[in-house]
Amino acid sequence: MYHGIISSNTDIPPGREAGAELYDVSIDHFRAQMQCLKASGREAALTFDDGEMNNYTLAFPVMKELGLKAYFFIIVKRIGNSGYMDWKQLKSLVDEGMTVGSHGLTHEILTNLKDTQVIEELRASKNCLESNLGIPVTSLSIPRGFCNDKIIQMAYDLGYTQVFISDRPKCSKAVCIPRVAVKAGWSLKRFKQALEGHVPAREIVGNVFKNTAKIVLRESGYNFIRKTLIYIIK
Repeated sequence: MYHGIISSNTDIPPGREAGAELYDVSIDHFRAQMQCLKASGREAALTFDDGEMNNYTLAFPVMKELGLKAYFFIIVKRIGNSGYMDWKQLKSLVDEGMTVGSHGLTHEILTNLKDTQVIEELRASKNCLESNLGIPVTSLSIPRGFCNDKIIQMAYDLGYTQVFISDRPKCSKAVCIPRVAVKAGWSLKRFKQALEGHVPAREIVGNVFKNTAKIVLRESGYNFIRKTLIYIIK
């Protein structure tokens, strides 16, 4: 799971969520990771959340060069905004065989919403992408990883066939696709560990802390922890 792919002169989209920098991967690291993946012969699902412009200007050319495909999950209300892809660029992704999916209408945390609002976030984003791109949209990435089995089932009921999350909620029984978040500053060795399904002990502890914050402290606490992590890695 990728978010921003950056270079020294990348314009960062305004209004990003707290701690977004934790997931900004430099273009040099990204290229090395994709070359490593290509050389390994392994199968992996590559995904990009949010729809930032840098996904198109930096990541997309590397993907084309190496013959790799990916999912691009789009926040519909940000399409065409400063720092985000527009409809023409999204159509280019589709034309090159990439999969465009929904990352919600507004990127609102779905567990904060009433059922009717969740349905609107999922249905309206799906319909908008389909009508503007002329393709079926059947893949969804849950915004910010806050979800439960009820929300996942609502997505399936609305016509999604693949639901991607960050970490599987504790005790969840729903069919969904958890992902490994690639973080800023990962060495190539750490990337290779991820391909092999290995997580260093210190990250296991950190993930438990982060996931507990999601459950206990909700959004404000989770944002605090992400900001703290940014401070630590700097």
